[in-house]
Amino acid sequence: MLALIYLGLAIALGDLLCRRFYRFVSVPHRCAAAILVGILLSTWITYWAGLAFAHTSEPLLFSELLFFVIAPGAIFWLSRKAPKAGMIAPPPRGSPRWDWIALGALFAAACILLVGTLYVNKQGQLRVSAAEIGDSAPQLSIAQTFALGQSFPTELPQTLAHRARYQLLFYLQAGNLEFLGLNLAWSVDLLSVLGLTSTLALVMALGELLFNSRVVGPLGATLFFFHGSLQRVTNFLATGYAHRHETWGFWKQIAFVDQRHVPFATGIFLLVLIFSVDQYRRRRSAAGASSDDNIALREPKQATSQNPLKIGFPSTFIRSARPALRSAEGFVFSGLLLAALPLWNAPVFIAAAVVLCCLFVAYGCWRLSRLKTPAMLGRVLGGALTVCIIAAGVIDVLAVYGSSRMEVKYDKQPLVKGLVFRNSVIYKISDSLRPSIAPESSPKLPVTASEGGHGSGKGQFDNPRALALDTVGNIFVADTGNGRIEKFSPNGTFVTSIATRDPNGIAVDRAGNIYVAEIGSKHRVQKLGLDGTFIAEWAPGLYGPRKIAIGPDDSIYVVDSGRNRIVKFSPHGQVLATWGSGGSGNGQFKGLSSVAVDAANNKVYVADPVNSRIQVFDSNGKFLNKWAVPEWGQGVGFEDLAIDPDRGRLYASSAHMSTILVFDLQGNRLGTLTPTPPDKLDGPSALALAKDKLFVLNAGSARVSVIDLQKR
Repeated sequence: MLALIYLGLAIALGDLLCRRFYRFVSVPHRCAAAILVGILLSTWITYWAGLAFAHTSEPLLFSELLFFVIAPGAIFWLSRKAPKAGMIAPPPRGSPRWDWIALGALFAAACILLVGTLYVNKQGQLRVSAAEIGDSAPQLSIAQTFALGQSFPTELPQTLAHRARYQLLFYLQAGNLEFLGLNLAWSVDLLSVLGLTSTLALVMALGELLFNSRVVGPLGATLFFFHGSLQRVTNFLATGYAHRHETWGFWKQIAFVDQRHVPFATGIFLLVLIFSVDQYRRRRSAAGASSDDNIALREPKQATSQNPLKIGFPSTFIRSARPALRSAEGFVFSGLLLAALPLWNAPVFIAAAVVLCCLFVAYGCWRLSRLKTPAMLGRVLGGALTVCIIAAGVIDVLAVYGSSRMEVKYDKQPLVKGLVFRNSVIYKISDSLRPSIAPESSPKLPVTASEGGHGSGKGQFDNPRALALDTVGNIFVADTGNGRIEKFSPNGTFVTSIATRDPNGIAVDRAGNIYVAEIGSKHRVQKLGLDGTFIAEWAPGLYGPRKIAIGPDDSIYVVDSGRNRIVKFSPHGQVLATWGSGGSGNGQFKGLSSVAVDAANNKVYVADPVNSRIQVFDSNGKFLNKWAVPEWGQGVGFEDLAIDPDRGRLYASSAHMSTILVFDLQGNRLGTLTPTPPDKLDGPSALALAKDKLFVLNAGSARVSVIDLQKR
């Protein structure tokens, strides 16, 4: 309850300030301005007050008390002389009801996306989307630290500081709301939904202001939230699988989930931009009218004994300067808003550019629909283009929403001793979730594959997706988020890294050549030398190459997930065979994720997780067998396979169960595997076999586990 009162006071204060300096296109514009300005200002008040009471045992408690004194006082003082909300006239033709309907639909979509990827389940566990796990760990750590009142004065670890400075205010406010009674998930989600919805409302307002149309604004906001390429639609229709498209556009819907602070800064930028456009138009329209300053100077001369310079000039100067001073107040206020944002970062400007791009696309579609062409051709073209772009965006949003979830355990304890009237749930960001951050005094960061951790340092990973071993036991990890391959010695010590572009699959042949499947803008397979030097690249119509396996005859098998097929290459890149299509029949796949080859008989095993099964083929793609895997089909992760010909076993990862499933090569279930405690699996996403050891890449904890097979 206190958290909602806090937000109510902040928004009321923001509304009074914005009414004083800004005019509004619509009521949603006014509401968005009040939310963004109010929360930004209240966050700074809370932060500076917390610094002032940093010497106390509970700085955030005293900071809240001070805010609940300052905010009502400021609201009372400003409301006595508060001007009426000024509206920019004339408004566009049409009913504003459609603005509210469009904004309501976008609000619902934002809630589904943001709340659905960060929430507390019925068991009280915090569930986080695996798509944002690399970013959410440090972000949630910041919020929890502030909620416990332990970050005044603010000290960020050196490995986190460069990434968290521009996120600081957002997660400070999230921690503050948690302190006031909300749980961690609701604190972050509430701010995220308010920020994103307000930004969408400002996109609508800017569109209506620039193009004087009630169609362009809502359409531009919809395109900003849902946008994509036609290729995304065609691949979805072909495969029936909504996987993330990572090659088109400069803004992806995943940013709404893992960069939740960006809409706040983007919204402030749009608010100032709307004010600037309004001021430019007002000044340009006033330039054609006769100046009041000239009229004021043309006063009849009157006989007086006083010096006219002492009376006429000062009063005339004040009267003529007053309008300019009033106008300048808005510019000063806007400048202070921009300055109040912490360090600006590139995504803010990218998002602003995307907003303008979406508005111009929306305007183009609207103009197409109004062309006087035969048989309504213009409306058909404009409508078809709009539907295709939005449909592609919906597919990407569904892919983000449908990603796997990681759980964060909790402890119940008093949040702050001073708030004795309630207990709160404190989520413990465990070592397996949070990035491995060494104290500033430590000599170096962890540099072993088994320690790993989320990050971009040596031995750390960001959304790792593939694992491979060479003939001498060196470990290769596809560090997808950081765009590199990390190499470790057989004992797990970091050796070097090789730069690539979005590596999703990796394999090493007997000669030590490295094959990398890149799913970014290239959609290709690269062949690299022992030292990472480029040898060749293959891209015969691949779309979404994810995993690679090498057969006993050195043939290369590639999972082409976007086209639901397996592509077989010779060591020199010649296509030898292809098989597979979208569907549930024999030899068909849905979102296939892995391939493995039995070196003893050259049989090919393919993971078909959406269909919850493993299929078996000969080396030319002839269907041989299949069996069900009930643990799959959860929409969680990209399952992997590994063949153990010496033991006659097949190992299959289960990201949903965080375990390894064991089958014989005919599909009979033999059991499960987990590492020796205290080690445990956390969203296993890749497997590699070396003699008596099974190496497992954990996507959740971003590290490599080793399972000893000698006594299994």
